[in-house]
Amino acid sequence: MKHLWCAVVLLFAASVSEAATVEHVRGDLRFSTGDAPAFVVRRELPARWDADAPGADDRRWRYWLYDVQSDRRGGRDQTYIEHVFEPKSPSLIGEAGRFQINFNPEFQTMAIHRVELLRDGKWQNRLSPERISLARRESEFEQDLTDGSVTALIVLDDVRVDDVVRISYSTVGSNPILTGQIADWITLSWRNPTLRSGLRVLYDPGTKFRVHRENTAIEPQARRGADGVEVQIQARALPATVFEDSYPAWYQPYPVVQIAPERDWADVVTWALPLYPRHTAPFDEDLERRLAQWKALPDPQARLTAALRAVQNDVRYFGIEIGDNSHRPNPPDLVWRRRYGDCKDKTYLLATLLNRMGIEAVPALVATDRGRAIGEFVPSASTFNHVIVRARIGGETVWVDPTIAQQGGDPRRFDLGDYGMALPVAEGVTALQTIERPREANSGVEVKERFAPSADGREVAFEVETLYTGASADYQRRNTLSERGEELSRRYSEYYRKRYGEVEALGEPVIEDDPERNRLRIRERYRLASPFANETGGVRALEVYAEALQTASTLPTALDRKGPLGYAPRGRYRHEVTVQLPERWKPTFVEERIDRTSHAFGFQRKVELGEGSVRLVYEMNVERNELPAERVAAHLQELRKVQDELSANLRFAIPATLDARQREDRLRNLLRDVMQGDGK
Repeated sequence: MKHLWCAVVLLFAASVSEAATVEHVRGDLRFSTGDAPAFVVRRELPARWDADAPGADDRRWRYWLYDVQSDRRGGRDQTYIEHVFEPKSPSLIGEAGRFQINFNPEFQTMAIHRVELLRDGKWQNRLSPERISLARRESEFEQDLTDGSVTALIVLDDVRVDDVVRISYSTVGSNPILTGQIADWITLSWRNPTLRSGLRVLYDPGTKFRVHRENTAIEPQARRGADGVEVQIQARALPATVFEDSYPAWYQPYPVVQIAPERDWADVVTWALPLYPRHTAPFDEDLERRLAQWKALPDPQARLTAALRAVQNDVRYFGIEIGDNSHRPNPPDLVWRRRYGDCKDKTYLLATLLNRMGIEAVPALVATDRGRAIGEFVPSASTFNHVIVRARIGGETVWVDPTIAQQGGDPRRFDLGDYGMALPVAEGVTALQTIERPREANSGVEVKERFAPSADGREVAFEVETLYTGASADYQRRNTLSERGEELSRRYSEYYRKRYGEVEALGEPVIEDDPERNRLRIRERYRLASPFANETGGVRALEVYAEALQTASTLPTALDRKGPLGYAPRGRYRHEVTVQLPERWKPTFVEERIDRTSHAFGFQRKVELGEGSVRLVYEMNVERNELPAERVAAHLQELRKVQDELSANLRFAIPATLDARQREDRLRNLLRDVMQGDGK
């Protein structure tokens, strides 16, 4: 008992005064330098990498230490972070000699404690405050967001292979609008071997906490004393984690730990409710007039669709998320007047409009980066990074995202299943709600290609009709309708030029958009100069490819997998090729049919011979957009076969007289070219 008491006294000796700090000013920005905070427990490094630890012979990166320590006592919100890493390849020297620290001066101060380099067994001090630059971090500005964050850039001179770099810093403060609704996280290892990593969190006396762990993360240990509660996890000798990519939205492969005070989802709802008060202020004349028109629509679904389209398309996405605006939306009437807002602004506006029309609607918090995985997290407001709307129509729950522009069709068929789970901000909500996918798939592409060659096969009239439905139509609507017709024609022509050689576009693509049914059709017409290859024995060959199935048949980067697989959007993908045969042309192939299935898709390829034409039809129905790990190998085995079958070489025998005539023409042209050359 005495031993435990001594340990607690050492761990919580926070009354020790911290060393004096020196402040450094860069215009209106500042940071400080000085010793680590008094609550920090110093982690000693070994003299050399353990020969038995993973990474002893690594030729890329080695992470000696990644340490995070947080003091949450008395609302202090102070976090200390230490990185110790070693580049083992010359190609990584540039990255090793450049380090960034991000913080938000709106509510945080930042101090740098160490910048050191170990070479030949000796630590060198490389901390040069005068060379550290501060800049507003607008990395998300291209995504139409600005949050006031700042980046401190540390550049080290003369970094070499096998140098060990050590950098430590701390921040004080957290976003006050979260009012303590935060959690401490650590990823214990990444794609490089790690010798030691850990998380240590200090809480006020009597604090109850919860832990969430993923993959191979070990259980944290806790100590309780008169000065507070200490929770920490210390991991050692961790191998590099293999990142297979193409995971479902909810999955990540690294060992991760979350530690947070014990709370439930009802506590998060209580925190969020004041951010979205009932808005009663009138809108401007234009929106009030629209509201009156929408109320007159025949059913709630039509009213929901009209309001959603207005918020999605008439209010552009842009967020100034500084201070309280990181989580508190702007008033709906202001958002409409400005005609811009971020996810919470647009959600608040849409929910207000729907409630004005008698449709029950509330904001709903989601985590787009982890999807349904948040169901296992310790509840915390900081879990969420996005807000959508939950509406109810005739007892049916409808999820809509007002930040998705140019979305067509019935909102009841929208598939927001990748968001996984949502927390509706409404009285009485005590748990997350699953965002169910609609029964019917909401994506599709159908391509029809028609080749009509001339009698000698030298020229071909080529027509393409592509029909996009559901989410595929939404994507094309956003990326195609804003493009100039001539640019679109040039881009499409270049695509076919790479496949078939010389191409002449017979006009610009014709686009027919039907947002109500969410169908977008594109028609193209070309003249192909010589798409058929001449083979021996009077045979002409045409190479075709089922482009409509390309997304659904793409193999992931890693085929040897241990994790789940994120696959293609559910839907129907079809590609049809028809070749009109000139008189006396004969196909050298026969009719056939190929069927393949996996746990996620059904595939069919048919070759049909008709009177004066041949038809090749590919169809792929994607029924599941992700697969569990145990089903991935069989799925990929079938998908590889599908990929091999997407292209076909269609061979046709032509009349011998026609082939001879073409040989004579080629010879005559060759002689003419030779004679012209001699004349020069």
